[in-house]
Amino acid sequence: MRVTSEAEAHRVVLTSHGRPVAVVDSAKRLDEDLRLVREAGRSIVEAAADLALARSRKLDLAELCQKLGVNVEKVRARAAQLQLR
Repeated sequence: MRVTSEAEAHRVVLTSHGRPVAVVDSAKRLDEDLRLVREAGRSIVEAAADLALARSRKLDLAELCQKLGVNVEKVRARAAQLQLR
């Protein structure tokens, strides 16, 4: 199968001696990824602005995660993993 045809279905990682050196991907998937990154950046800026307005009061972890669109349980699990090290 040709690399271009393969890339339409999924990302193709090109390797040299077992190490990744390049990725071939569809333009549509790259555009979608870029759109998602831009949306995430916009959301972070909006959340930061909201937080700046709320400086007078402290937020707990759940409120902060909600404003940032982050799963609070994943944050807690990751923190527990880091404490075990």
